[in-house]
Amino acid sequence: MTRPEHATAPTAPGRLGQAIGVDELRTYLGALDTWRASRKRELDQIDAAALRSDEADSYTADLTLAMTMWQSVSDRWGELTRIWDSGRVGPQQQEQMSRVIWGTGAGGGSAAMTGTMMGLSLVEACRLSDALTATLRARLSFDPMAADVAARIQATRATLERCAEQLADSRATRPASLPDIDALTRRLDELAARARRGSDVSGPFAAIEAAAAKAERDLIVAGAAHRDLGRDYRATLARRRELEAEAEELFRLVDRTRAAVVPTPKLAVPDVSRLGKVPQTREALDAFRARLELVAAAMRQVRDTYTRALGEPAVLLGLLQAFAAKAKANGRANDPLVALVKEQAEAALSAVPCHIQDARNTVENYQRLIVPVPGGGI
Repeated sequence: MTRPEHATAPTAPGRLGQAIGVDELRTYLGALDTWRASRKRELDQIDAAALRSDEADSYTADLTLAMTMWQSVSDRWGELTRIWDSGRVGPQQQEQMSRVIWGTGAGGGSAAMTGTMMGLSLVEACRLSDALTATLRARLSFDPMAADVAARIQATRATLERCAEQLADSRATRPASLPDIDALTRRLDELAARARRGSDVSGPFAAIEAAAAKAERDLIVAGAAHRDLGRDYRATLARRRELEAEAEELFRLVDRTRAAVVPTPKLAVPDVSRLGKVPQTREALDAFRARLELVAAAMRQVRDTYTRALGEPAVLLGLLQAFAAKAKANGRANDPLVALVKEQAEAALSAVPCHIQDARNTVENYQRLIVPVPGGGI
């Protein structure tokens, strides 16, 4: 079996909102490019090993996610390279690159890129890629404890430390399957001591390495899901406020229509308050957003219906004027009956409120009367 490389994502410089120094950006771009190439070779080797496995299907989900993460990071690296422009950057570009590295959006890149990153920052996507790849290596029994045991123990300890930091700082829901990080750390320390004394700890260590990698992956995904939930909650609150304001406008539109036209439509303005408070759990929030959009669709129907009703007298007046011009052109305007019906139509359209059916009938009568009478020429 070919021994795969162990690519580890480089440490990202700066922080969100900070204009990162040019030298730091140059170093990071080079290291990230090297990581991309190494990770791709590593994933190709793991993919080939998985295909040879008797349980190839069991690796599909993690491999697909690992490949997706690699492509997402590669896309983001391409965005950074574009902004970098061979080092021709100023403070604005430096800050923009910081957003691409640390922000959960694409920092100016495509919407498709943002979606692929699943709400993760570039730094988190790299770490998730490392964790996924470590899990796959362990499951496929790559590197059964060799000369690099100390380095692997150190890397696993760093993974557990990051997990502990995330648990301490994050307000996200703790994944149900998350192991006891402190217990894993203590067990790792015991194995490290045994390894230093020359013991073969390959089996127990592989289990801890895989558990640590999976824990970090689950925490990263949970953190991203928590941020997505917060973002969607805020967006839903804003959408609800928009619809509440739109409802106020619709009530005014309905009042104007009722004052101007008889009869008026019978559609009611939806009451947004009947939906209740915006929930803060994913399933309930998604259901609430769906109901909110149904309310929005109903409001559009109300707006369209009442706008047409309010504007119909003006539309009919335009038709009447067009018919009057035609009557003048063909001589029918001089007919006393035609002139009388025109006056009646104008009076009906200028009345407040306008009895719309009477106005329609009068305009239609005028339209019929302006047709020239055969053989009766004027």
